[in-house]
Amino acid sequence: MAVPLYYTNFSAGLNTKSAPFLLDEGLGPLPSRDLSNVQGTQAGAILKRNGLVTLATPGVAPTSLFVSEATPVSCLVGAGGTVIYSVQSGGTVTNIKTGVTNNVRWEGISAPVVSGQGPVYMLNGTDTPQQWSGATGGTATVNWTNASGAVAVPNGKYVIYSGNQVFISGVSGTSSRVYWSALADPTNWDPASLTGAGFADFDPNDGQAITGIGKVGPYVLVFKPRKCWVIADPATATIRRISDQIGCVAHRTIQSGPEGTYFLSEDRGVYLTNGSKLEPISDIIQPTIDAIDGTRTQASAVYFNGHYYLSVSATGSGANDTTLDWDTTLNSWWRHSFGSNQFAVWHPVGSAELYSAKATGAFVDKCFVSGVFTDNGSNFTWVWRGPWQSPSYFRRRLFPTPYYRKRLRQMRYSGIGTVDLSLAKDFAQSETAIRQNIFTGTTGTNFGGTQPFGGPQLYGGGGSVLGGRVYTLKEADAFSIVFSSTSNTADGVYAYLMILHDRKDGVVD
Repeated sequence: MAVPLYYTNFSAGLNTKSAPFLLDEGLGPLPSRDLSNVQGTQAGAILKRNGLVTLATPGVAPTSLFVSEATPVSCLVGAGGTVIYSVQSGGTVTNIKTGVTNNVRWEGISAPVVSGQGPVYMLNGTDTPQQWSGATGGTATVNWTNASGAVAVPNGKYVIYSGNQVFISGVSGTSSRVYWSALADPTNWDPASLTGAGFADFDPNDGQAITGIGKVGPYVLVFKPRKCWVIADPATATIRRISDQIGCVAHRTIQSGPEGTYFLSEDRGVYLTNGSKLEPISDIIQPTIDAIDGTRTQASAVYFNGHYYLSVSATGSGANDTTLDWDTTLNSWWRHSFGSNQFAVWHPVGSAELYSAKATGAFVDKCFVSGVFTDNGSNFTWVWRGPWQSPSYFRRRLFPTPYYRKRLRQMRYSGIGTVDLSLAKDFAQSETAIRQNIFTGTTGTNFGGTQPFGGPQLYGGGGSVLGGRVYTLKEADAFSIVFSSTSNTADGVYAYLMILHDRKDGVVD
């Protein structure tokens, strides 16, 4: 008895934790055992992601990138090698500071202009903190100083702006301390001034240094590798502990979204916090998180357009070369083959756009550009490897039967673009190519003959969705369907159908 099995929902995304038999292959959205450079849709399809467009080529791989929108000309501020520079919307790169320590990561904020300083303030914990007016003509940065001269600006590695105050941590010699400036005055760090400046120590004798600071709602988050707190009120130094077991290992992964604040932990992966409780959200890809090659501290992230993008070093290159993508609408993970040292959300034309300091090349990129399907002008490869499927509906209904041989008599599929079809059998780690460019109609027969669905027209009389079929895919205990391509086209898969037949009824292979 031949049984058709129809699959139309691929929105479950990446699942690298479950054993092959546990991947749901019949009752809900199909998970993928391995994927790259695709994203899900609310309708259930998988689409090749949009590509990267080069904004600027600064000469060396940028290690830092942040936004300067309060300056006379809105721009990005980047750093790499021994140079700090500005990047204009047209891609012009202008040096604003040279001779800084090579490839030390800078962090920057926008804050009020006070005593002729600002609105851009930046530091890295090694070089003298800098501030910049953003004036046109390549005006250089100058030292960020305390206008009163009583207390020097803390020279830390981490800085944020929250509640009209600047917060700094990661200062050598006081690694458990967070400093904050006077209200509305980034140039005043004197607690005796009674203008709001102050500091607090966080378990200074526990052997852990502060690893990052961030924001959750109106509060400031403070992290060590295995601890976290919120500063509820700087005026009274009111501090509330969230956890003595869970912390953050990478300052740049601390990113706020509507649901709360995301961060990368030391062991379990990504957590989400609302300032009171902690929720792990990456357990389904824990093996992928575990494969990060000992460089978690350099990971970076951003929250943009309903996605938390986490960039890590995952292939042994030592540089951030992979971006893990948490889709907050679909509640699923996806993976992309590019990495970023730091992301920045910028509004050069009024709308929000995502930019990246590419970690593996000397590029500042605009990310996920609509209608673009190459990265920096080059084709990239995408792939979706489906779960191991072994259903025998005639004998077991909805139960998988991995020890019974089945004949895959036919496959049908629908989608768009340039898509290649491969097939893996019996839990093998490699797959066999079945057909290239399956939607062209030139290498096989589509539904209804040599033409797309419905004759010479497409679905609905001219739409872009095409379909096709292949026959006689032979026998196996279990099958995994693989779609992929290396192309410069808009590609996607909307559905596929497998027609299976039990080879022998009641005989275990």
